[in-house]
Amino acid sequence: MHKNLHLFLSAKLAWKDLKNEPILSLCHILGIVAVLAPLIVIAGLRSGVLTSIRQSLLEDPHVREIVTISNRSFSLGDIKNINSNNDIAFIMPRTRTLAASLFMENMADKNNGDGRHIMLVPSAKGDPLLGNISAFIQENDEIFLSASAASYLHIHDGDQVNAILERIYHNTKQQVNFPLKVVSVLPPSVTDKDCAFVSLSLAVAVETYQDGIENWPVQVNNFKIPPNIVYSGFRLYAKNLTDVPKLDRNLRNNNIDIISRAGDVSGLLSLTKRLQYLFILIASLGGGGLCISLGSGLWANTERKHRSLALLRYSGFCSLDLIFFPLFQSFILAFCGLAISFVAAIGAGELINHLFKNILPQNHVLFLLNKELILATICLTFGASFIISFLSGKRAAKIQPWEGVIAL
Repeated sequence: MHKNLHLFLSAKLAWKDLKNEPILSLCHILGIVAVLAPLIVIAGLRSGVLTSIRQSLLEDPHVREIVTISNRSFSLGDIKNINSNNDIAFIMPRTRTLAASLFMENMADKNNGDGRHIMLVPSAKGDPLLGNISAFIQENDEIFLSASAASYLHIHDGDQVNAILERIYHNTKQQVNFPLKVVSVLPPSVTDKDCAFVSLSLAVAVETYQDGIENWPVQVNNFKIPPNIVYSGFRLYAKNLTDVPKLDRNLRNNNIDIISRAGDVSGLLSLTKRLQYLFILIASLGGGGLCISLGSGLWANTERKHRSLALLRYSGFCSLDLIFFPLFQSFILAFCGLAISFVAAIGAGELINHLFKNILPQNHVLFLLNKELILATICLTFGASFIISFLSGKRAAKIQPWEGVIAL
């Protein structure tokens, strides 16, 4: 370190210089606020809008769902091979559509014939559609019933339904009746269809019975899936939103007919990128204006204080001291401008969120100022201040000690 360096004294003089010209210092600070506060609000709106959209999509597992739409043969090995993709969070085989339903009726009113055909959806622990359900299927005779089906059958949690399964076998009509326990009635947000989420074993048992491959087991809980079973399709869920378009593309390239929300997800990703470019453009223009405003002020202050700085050089201050003089002033102005800008932006953001409170979904906000945004704003502001003040300081460092003699 330079033996004649006076960092503390330079900082003290820089602070006193700003205090002695409060109007000019205030103008510098307000100039920073005028540029920085709107940029923070715009960044907060961008963050809030994108976070709200992402949150809405993430809360709906159907967005990450990919389902086969045509019947074809998938062995257990095929399903495992598809599931080996690290982008898949959950996969469940499904049985043939025409053999994936049961006629169900309320056990208490099973003699009045007031029942309905309910579609069977194989499920297992970890199913994203049932992520918020605390209980789960433990046996083959336990099911989850959709809200619409439960409403029609007048079923509640813990009730039993009478399931009726029919088939034509060797020109003879056969029928089996068996009870199923409704573990839970699902909320309407899970599905709007009349369906029951069942174990894969129960769905396979229904299909093999109707196809005449297997007889109905005496105890449905004892049914085991045949090792050579072939599934007609599957439904899977991507781990992240960004994985949906990639999985959709890979499956279609393998000639698997599917339906997904890949288009919606791609639109969101495109919107995110475009909003990011737009914000960078606006931030660049605003940041450029901030740099010019602060830089011109510091440069003009250096020229205006030329004689005073020359006297400091004559008094023993080195050139590095004069570089630190505008640097300290720049950091003080930037700190004050940042503080006021954050207060103003947060106030504006809270007002925006309050105005749109009744329009947005619950727990969603339009303005979101997260830690990353705050840290980025602080780093960029002080970084720009350092560069600007360094250029101004370089100008001050060129002042020679003999100029202080002339000033006297």
